Amino acid sequence: MTGYMNYARRYHTSSLLSNGNVLIAGGQGYAGILSSSELYNSSTGIWTVTDNMTSARYQHTAVVLSDGKVLVVAGISPQGLLKSAELYDPSTQTWSNASSMTFDRYSHTASILSNGSVLVVGGYGSSGYLNSAELYDPSTGTWSTTGNMTFGRYWHTASVLSNGKVLVVGGLGSSGYMNSAELYDPSTGTWSTTGNINYGRYQHATSVLPNGKVCLTGGLVSSISSSSTELYDESTGIWSLTANMTSARNSLTTSTLNNGKILAIGSNVYNCDLYDYQTASWTLTSSMTYSRSLHAISILTDGNVLVSGGQGSKASFYSVELYNPTIDMWSIVSNMATNRQSHTASILSNGSVLVVGGSELGYAWNSAELYDPLTQTWSLTGNMTYNRHHHTASILSNGKILVTGGISSITVLNNAELYDPLTQTWSTTGNMTYSRYLHTASILSNGSVLVVGGYESSGYLNSAELYDPSTGTWSTTGNMTFGRYWHTASVLSNGKVLVVGGLGSSGYMNSAELYDPVTQTWSNTSSMTYDRCQHTASVLSNGKVLVVGGLGFGLYLNSAELYDPSTGTWSNTSNMISSRMAQSASVLNDGRVLVHGGIGDCGLFNIPEIYDPSTSMWTTMAKGNQGRYGHTVSVLSDGTALVTGGAMSTSCLDAAEIYHP
Repeated sequence: MTGYMNYARRYHTSSLLSNGNVLIAGGQGYAGILSSSELYNSSTGIWTVTDNMTSARYQHTAVVLSDGKVLVVAGISPQGLLKSAELYDPSTQTWSNASSMTFDRYSHTASILSNGSVLVVGGYGSSGYLNSAELYDPSTGTWSTTGNMTFGRYWHTASVLSNGKVLVVGGLGSSGYMNSAELYDPSTGTWSTTGNINYGRYQHATSVLPNGKVCLTGGLVSSISSSSTELYDESTGIWSLTANMTSARNSLTTSTLNNGKILAIGSNVYNCDLYDYQTASWTLTSSMTYSRSLHAISILTDGNVLVSGGQGSKASFYSVELYNPTIDMWSIVSNMATNRQSHTASILSNGSVLVVGGSELGYAWNSAELYDPLTQTWSLTGNMTYNRHHHTASILSNGKILVTGGISSITVLNNAELYDPLTQTWSTTGNMTYSRYLHTASILSNGSVLVVGGYESSGYLNSAELYDPSTGTWSTTGNMTFGRYWHTASVLSNGKVLVVGGLGSSGYMNSAELYDPVTQTWSNTSSMTYDRCQHTASVLSNGKVLVVGGLGFGLYLNSAELYDPSTGTWSNTSNMISSRMAQSASVLNDGRVLVHGGIGDCGLFNIPEIYDPSTSMWTTMAKGNQGRYGHTVSVLSDGTALVTGGAMSTSCLDAAEIYHP
């Protein structure tokens, strides 16, 4: 297995260094265009951050020079198109500026010639489609112009042939999709036309086969992804059609494996294709965990294939996968079986974690999974009777899990179910009086469960109900003053329940109410300073309640407030470093509070923060593998925190990770 990169990225580069490590540089991520770079250690499978480039850039090129340094060229920066170049020195792990090219450009190609020079060709620049070519001399660190191509083009490919010439094929130009091909002769510095491909295309891929022929496959042909494949014979200068891939792809990568076969990956297709030039046929290989395009790829010294980043239907920008051609297997860190958000996670008495329900793209799940911390693996367990998300799950004193309410795609539920960890089965129990979702459920000191508020077809709910585990029945109890959902409920040390904030008929709420289980009545307590919903509330070891973040009047909040049950008053404490909503907050074994994930002005968060009650200060912690919201966090018996599922943009995750405080 291999880990995740530190930064989500696409349109980046991946370069195999002489020491066997892989350098990932630049690209485009959630925070915009990146200058960051990181190293993958193929021996340990660990990623480490290395020096930043001078200029943030994407759609650039990177080539490994004969002295082991990496030359990064041109691309797009936040300030516009680049003609600058930079050198990465693996021995010092630092970047330095190199001389600039004559023309700014992106979506160009860069090829290492037999004399060690670098040929940069085409692309798109300030003047439009480029036919210009430039040569970089590593011995002098300077650029010089060389002969121009006949046609300006970008999103083309360039392949160094066995005779030392460079074959440039296809792309997008002023006339649209291009079927022309040109040859560059390094000995004369000139270009000549050669045979045309059968289909004009761009965003395709080319690889040089062991027999010297060039295999061209995929791309966009007349705006449609293509599966067609063509072979170029340098001895005749002619292209011929060969077998099609099993799947149409564009924005793909192809790589020549050590056994001479071609591995085709990408275009948001899970499966991968292998081309055998000896039989002139494609076969399906095992599927990746995540479909992706705009990724980067490197063949490691052991012959395995490292695929990093990109974008796809699962939005797997951080994820990295390894392909082993010998056993035809992809591997990644252990994930759940199902992508899900708005699910629940409960720690069972045996230390396992039960994940239940949730949704993906609006479809509600009834499935449940168990995480074993000892083996760090997931296994499926019994399904609930009803599909649901935005429900609650409560651990009863007998060890069973009570799941209540939620929404099943379009129907708001009033039913409840019990999970028995001994038999790993579900059974129905009494129904609530009111259907509801986005409510809260709290375990009272007498073992009963208090369900409060939420939303259903008639609107915001102020009703509350009690579940008696001994009888399996529900009874109504006193109503809150205000109907609300996306609120929080906290059981105080005196046994009362504090309900705070949320969204109601008047909008964002700052009001707070106390439920007394003895009298089964509600009373108002002082209000927070800030109106908020989709916040978190955590009971600290000193008995106070920490309320953090959320959304108030359309603004993401970083404010934090403390409620003192002894005085019934709120006080402000230091603000989080980042404003966020829909985050999680977990009290760690040492009493600190871990805030993870959520959404803010800059998108999804993968940088956790920790609040220390002894200093009233926040600190940022090590970056998580995946930005997410609508996830769950469970603090395990060893003090680590298990993060599961959630959503990224419009996609849901099956990814899980362990955080070590």
